[in-house]
Amino acid sequence: SSSSSSMTKQPNDNDKFSFGQRLESIKCVVVGALSGGICLTPLSALHDIAYENGGAAQWEFDTDMGSLQSALFAIVYRYAVRQDDNPMLNQGVIGAFVLTRTLSRVEVPSYCSAAPLSCGEPLEYFDWDMLTQAGFSGLESIALFGGAAAAMEYCFYRKVISKFP
Repeated sequence: SSSSSSMTKQPNDNDKFSFGQRLESIKCVVVGALSGGICLTPLSALHDIAYENGGAAQWEFDTDMGSLQSALFAIVYRYAVRQDDNPMLNQGVIGAFVLTRTLSRVEVPSYCSAAPLSCGEPLEYFDWDMLTQAGFSGLESIALFGGAAAAMEYCFYRKVISKFP
């Protein structure tokens, strides 16, 4: 019957906002949340538990929020890369998410002065504490979004998820 065959077909490329495309977005959310969360978990545990940066509760929160972020990333990634095989486009999407997450997680220490921001050595704008925060967050973000992108590419290759037309 035609209804069972329509369940296995890829979404119609001519209708970019069909129910089939919505299903593809839901698959992106699942793949992004799972893959990003799995990739983030060990680094976040190291940062939050081993380095005593908030403990187990902070680790759980960071992992949960990372899964949400990578779920949203996966949807945007599918829309951004479309049918284009340009690796720079793929890397640019990942880099934009990595940079945004990394910088938003840096906390300015209370000893810094404002207007213009001055925190001390080595860069005056960023001190060693802030650079360390950015380093940990940057590694976590690379794992989070890089892992989600790799999982998405695998799903594209295996035709589990279709690229957006």
